[in-house]
Amino acid sequence: MNRFIRLFLSEPPMRLVARTILRNSLGLRHAFEWAALFDSLPYPSYAAGLQIASRYAVLSGAKAFTAIEFGVAGGNGLLALSRYAKEVSRQTGLNIHVVGFDSGSGLPPTDDIRDAPWWWTQGDYPCDKDRLREQLPKESELIVGNIKDTFPQWLRQSEAPPVGFVSVDVDQYTGASAICNALGKADVSRILPFISCYFDDIFHFAVPRWAGEFQAIQEFNESQSTRQFDRDDWFSQNRPYGDRLWLKRMYTLSSQDHPLFKSRRKGETAYLNLGERPQGGLQDVLPWPSLG
Repeated sequence: MNRFIRLFLSEPPMRLVARTILRNSLGLRHAFEWAALFDSLPYPSYAAGLQIASRYAVLSGAKAFTAIEFGVAGGNGLLALSRYAKEVSRQTGLNIHVVGFDSGSGLPPTDDIRDAPWWWTQGDYPCDKDRLREQLPKESELIVGNIKDTFPQWLRQSEAPPVGFVSVDVDQYTGASAICNALGKADVSRILPFISCYFDDIFHFAVPRWAGEFQAIQEFNESQSTRQFDRDDWFSQNRPYGDRLWLKRMYTLSSQDHPLFKSRRKGETAYLNLGERPQGGLQDVLPWPSLG
């Protein structure tokens, strides 16, 4: 069956119309926000994650944050993350530093059943690092090596802004567990009190919850007392297509040991007058003024 016909039959027609119009309107004022809201961008989770992270940065008083992709593979995601970061930075005034971590040689060998060896194979998704570096913006980083070693080292030594968004697309439990553990041990100066997170390979065909990235999240939460991953169920509430699977892969890592958790946000007193209905919408998701 023709791919377009299949899409047309599986989604309400107006979704396709809206997404097509918005995808071809990028460059216009507010087009990025609307395209992100209507899932009209190739990596909607990256756009959404940056928007959420920007809101967290504003809440904590940070002027900058780092966005990370774990599992770069061909590099399309890291290039998209760099483009989106530039746009969100323009909208918010925040400085967003982009970093990609990859082994460079594809998935590593494993004898751990939690790595789902029946589904993923050693060497899957290698990274052509030289070609990718030629296309990356000069301000974006690509760090090649075993993430178990490179990420903790980067957290200790880098002068980049604190981590505000991470995309975990390493497929296997072992890599995801190493990332989670490094975030759990990171100094509070290296992370925002809330970190927006996307886990690409949870709720995956033939990968049960006792394996892969989902198991890494579960074990982390069971082993930690002050830092926890929590799924962003709230995020789908004000989105037009709240049934999309990627929304269930959005999480937030909260660090209760962060000193900013102990300070009250300063601002104008909020009121809800008698007879008024609470306002909710796009302004609850985006760090810049509402579009509506």
